[in-house]
Amino acid sequence: MARYCNTTCQKQAWSGHKRECKCLRSLLPRHPTDSVRLAARLIFALLSPTKSISNELYTLEEHESHLNSMSEQKKQGLSQLASILELYVQQEDSNLTQEMTSALPPSCQDPLSLIAKVG
Repeated sequence: MARYCNTTCQKQAWSGHKRECKCLRSLLPRHPTDSVRLAARLIFALLSPTKSISNELYTLEEHESHLNSMSEQKKQGLSQLASILELYVQQEDSNLTQEMTSALPPSCQDPLSLIAKVG
């Protein structure tokens, strides 16, 4: 469920929310973590026609994942989140994994790397 200030805001947000809503409904009663939802939103935003993006924001490429310095336990946890991310976005489009390769920067193309940067 999403809440909006009015119907105008709801209609404006629908194009971005409908992909996420489809994914969320397909996983019920399970709920993905905020990190998984954020990573999926980034993927959906990068695959959609974009409005102007502020130069004040950091790009995904500028974020560091620190995967190399993480403990094995932390990496295993992130790997589980990456698996959930793959399952989550596949609910929207089974070809999304292929589209991610072309839309995301090289350092974020596999789900584990992306989760490590946003998680």
